[in-house]
Amino acid sequence: MRNRRRFLGDIQSFLNLDSLVDIVSNNVGILVVLAVFMAIFSLMDKRENEPTIEQPSENIKKLKIPWSHASQKNSLLLLLQREKILFLDRSLVYQSLKKYLSGRNPLPEQISLDEFSVKLTAGGGHSHCLDFLPKPGVGQWWYQASKRDGLIQNLTQKNPREENHFFFWVDSDSFELFREIRRSLWKEGFEVGWKPVREGTPLRYCSGDDQRLLFQPQ
Repeated sequence: MRNRRRFLGDIQSFLNLDSLVDIVSNNVGILVVLAVFMAIFSLMDKRENEPTIEQPSENIKKLKIPWSHASQKNSLLLLLQREKILFLDRSLVYQSLKKYLSGRNPLPEQISLDEFSVKLTAGGGHSHCLDFLPKPGVGQWWYQASKRDGLIQNLTQKNPREENHFFFWVDSDSFELFREIRRSLWKEGFEVGWKPVREGTPLRYCSGDDQRLLFQPQ
């Protein structure tokens, strides 16, 4: 009987000791967690209180990404080929076609102007296409076009930037020249669009809203 009581007392003491160990372990765990959170908060406060070092403005460079976007502005069409700039003035074409508006004479298939010829293709309704054919040796060198009385200066003065944008057909031999011209036009506040061409590629401009998407600024 005594052995049985002693055995039961030992079990009770063992169970009480396990409970005490659990309680101590839980309290230690809570203290560790609290210590970790206090360390994190103190580190965050330290970082917030640290003075921020402003980067000098001269080290910040803006990068202009030339994405095409929709525009209702008029397109001023130009060709860059063999380091020369040629303005393909559509108004000269339409002025030459005035005499055919009465309907007495049929529309010609081709019109010849001073610096280029144009093949005219009539579509349905009032749509039409103009294929520009530059004549040999025409256009201005960049040093001529950039002067006060040069081509670019005349175009920027006569055509407001709010209503017009420049669009270039660029031959593979004139990419560097195009970048220089585009930078100068951007400084003037003009939008610029472009697409590459090769010799023999038709320089075609068609009327209509769906065709205007091909001549958007960037």
